[in-house]
Amino acid sequence: MTGDLTGALARLLSPLAWRTPARSARKLYAFALAEQGSMLDLRLAAARTASPARAAAYLRHADDEARHAQMFARRAARLAGEAPRPFALPPVRADSERLFELLGEREFLAFVHLGEERARRQFEAYVTWFKGQARDQDAALFEAILVDERRHGEYTRALLFALAGAVEARRALRRVARWELGRRWLRAGRFVAERVYLALTLALYVLAAPLALLVRLVRPIRPGLRVEGPAGLPAPK
Repeated sequence: MTGDLTGALARLLSPLAWRTPARSARKLYAFALAEQGSMLDLRLAAARTASPARAAAYLRHADDEARHAQMFARRAARLAGEAPRPFALPPVRADSERLFELLGEREFLAFVHLGEERARRQFEAYVTWFKGQARDQDAALFEAILVDERRHGEYTRALLFALAGAVEARRALRRVARWELGRRWLRAGRFVAERVYLALTLALYVLAAPLALLVRLVRPIRPGLRVEGPAGLPAPK
């Protein structure tokens, strides 16, 4: 159900998300940041896991994510240069969320699996939309990355079920899905709160401007030093 919703939203929002070269560049840059962040988490997981076989799988996955980040970043830079007002994107520098340490290996695998499956459905919707718009270069980019996304989804599920067993693996997937939903809700709340705070601040400045003008008209500022006596009365001469 969640996967169907992911694909449906991607199809619905594609005309807006990819409408212009500038929008496309910024979205691809965001994907590059996400891929690099995933790469960092997978490298940390490889260093923390007790299994040499899983460590090797995490490192192979990390190498794929690093390559995807470069692919997205190159295409983003190209589109930014093709925008009506060309602009430069900053270097791709993501941070690790240290999810392996936060969640533990079982939930970490569940998290990665859910993320890969979500990305697969999203990217498949983008490929369909790009082909319909005759944007063959962008379609080819996502098709190339989709090959890895499908493989990542398969191997993370296999490792999770081998590590935890079928029953506990499904429980881990449900727990992580709920955890992700809560995390997104908090992030959305912070995003909205920041925008509301900015809007209210600007509104207060706008509303305060007539009041400041009225004060100036009632009590104009005169040059020089004004000496006042008790209770604000003018000092005797």
